[in-house]
Amino acid sequence: MKTKILIVMGLCAAIGFTSTQPVVAQAHPEHKEAHENIKVLDSVDGILKEIHMHQKELADTVKANKLAEVHGHAFAIRDLAKALPAKANPDHKKMVENAVKRVSQLAEDLDKSGDAGDQAKTKANLKKMDAALKTLEEHATM
Repeated sequence: MKTKILIVMGLCAAIGFTSTQPVVAQAHPEHKEAHENIKVLDSVDGILKEIHMHQKELADTVKANKLAEVHGHAFAIRDLAKALPAKANPDHKKMVENAVKRVSQLAEDLDKSGDAGDQAKTKANLKKMDAALKTLEEHATM
C-alpha cells in the first residue's frame, strides 16, 4: 500500500515538473519573456548595477507611455533582486528577503497597471518601485 502511494506521489510530482510553460508565461502569453534571459551576476554590486540599468529603462518606458513594455523591465528587476539574498551579508539576509518580496509585488503591480494602459497608476507604481529599490539596495549593501 505504501509503495503504491509513493508511486502515485512520484508521478504527480513528475507531471508538475514537466510542464512545458512557466506559470508567468501562461498568465501573460502576450508578453515577450525577455526577463527570462537575464544574466545574474556573482556580486551584489553587479546585480545592483543591472537593476539600476533596468530601473532607468523602466522609467524611460513609462515616461514615453509605452506601457506594453513595462512588463519586461519590471520582471527583469524582480528576477535580479531575487538573487540578492543569497549574496547579501548573512546578518541582513532577512531584511533583504523582505525588500525583495516588496519589489516582487511592485513588479506585479506595474505589470497590471501597464497592461491596463493606466499611465497614472503605472507612474505611481514606478515611484513605489523606486523607493523599494532604494530600501533593497540599503539592506543589500550593509
